[in-house]
Amino acid sequence: MRLHHGRRRPGLAVITLAALLLAACGRSSGNPSSGGGSPSPSGTALSVQTDSVSGIGTVLANGAGLTLYHNTKETGTKIVCTGGCASFWPPVLVTGSLPQDTGMITGTFGTIMRPDGTTQLTINGMPLYTYSGDSASGQASGQGIQGVWFAVSASGSSTSAAGSGGSSGGGGGGYGGYGS
Repeated sequence: MRLHHGRRRPGLAVITLAALLLAACGRSSGNPSSGGGSPSPSGTALSVQTDSVSGIGTVLANGAGLTLYHNTKETGTKIVCTGGCASFWPPVLVTGSLPQDTGMITGTFGTIMRPDGTTQLTINGMPLYTYSGDSASGQASGQGIQGVWFAVSASGSSTSAAGSGGSSGGGGGGYGGYGS
């Protein structure tokens, strides 16, 4: 009789972890709040600016110049990007006051409460995210991923009709299916 002590099945662990992360990405909801902008005691004003991205045009960017995105599956109070999804698509969190009007951005800022209790920035009701694949100003590597992730224009609308600088479409692309 042969015993297989110490032999592991890493493939099973990877599959289990992937299934858990995908499940976490597809559920949860948040509660919207208006764009009142009252700062938290320890927070500072959030910086949002505009940037030009080749093939897309003028988009919103955070203070570091990284393009801001939205997920077309998130509507109203529904947040679908949580858990593992949020590590690929970090939400733009608000810890102080809302961004100040620079005259370049015509959308309306607000917030939504995430399932984990943090407050996320919205524009025209769309929750905003950065993409872990972008590392510098002018990049939009997340554009079109899974057919649901799109940069946000300075007017606060989706650039989904614009060119797609990132991978688009179906099944296997888009970092483990974190699109829906």
